Amino acid sequence: MIPRGRIYRAGLLAGSIAVLGIIWMVILPAYARQPQMRQHLKWLDDQGIDPSAMYYTELAVMEEILAKQRQAELRRTRHPDN
Repeated sequence: MIPRGRIYRAGLLAGSIAVLGIIWMVILPAYARQPQMRQHLKWLDDQGIDPSAMYYTELAVMEEILAKQRQAELRRTRHPDN
């Protein structure tokens, strides 16, 4: 007979793998299809930046990216209902 602890751990492992699989194969692709993310990914592509290989502090365009983010944050702060 298999001990209950082993069955519990196996179930926990299977559940964890299922959750990660759902995140990886359902949630992240759905997020990538959102208009704002598509726009950002297109911008990265237009700049010749491979998002899977970038290290943010080494990008020459990082100052421009940070400036855009700061402007967007200021707009959200000024108009929180949008």
